[in-house]
Amino acid sequence: MLRVAFFGLLALIFLLAVAIVVTFAMRISGGAGTLAPVSDADAQRVRAELADRSFRQFEPDRDGDPRKAVIIEFLDGLGLWAQYAEGDHAVDEWEVRSTAYDIESRGDVADEVTLTFVDAESRQQFPEACDGCIETSGVSISIRNVFDAARIQFRIDDPNGVLPSPFPVFGSWTRFEEDEYFD
Repeated sequence: MLRVAFFGLLALIFLLAVAIVVTFAMRISGGAGTLAPVSDADAQRVRAELADRSFRQFEPDRDGDPRKAVIIEFLDGLGLWAQYAEGDHAVDEWEVRSTAYDIESRGDVADEVTLTFVDAESRQQFPEACDGCIETSGVSISIRNVFDAARIQFRIDDPNGVLPSPFPVFGSWTRFEEDEYFD
């Protein structure tokens, strides 16, 4: 009888440990479920929160040599600008812009949203100038804590590996610094 109780307790502990591990894995991977469009009201809230804001991040830092830089901005729709530089010279530099973007979520929009470019336009400045030459299929930007300026984080999603240098970069949750723009 004591042995049955012991093994029952052991099984219960094992199941509890598995549940904790699965819950933690779902939390760090962006949650459970599939992405679905958010309601019109939630989309308006997200767009209003992001409007006229810009966020930038550098790897390893602003003065690093070489360095990777990414800017995500919401000044007129959605923009993603990237640069790889060595010293004072840009080696690769490009941007993707769209005046419209779709907003999806796996649940509560306050936790995480994913933004997808609609009819994106692209331009590359370096190494050779070109328009429309940056592939964007599958590219999206995920945002955690969109309504909390102190905790907001970004992840650049490029599951097909289509973005040029300096990518892949910032594929995990990263805190981007917010820029201030003045008229």
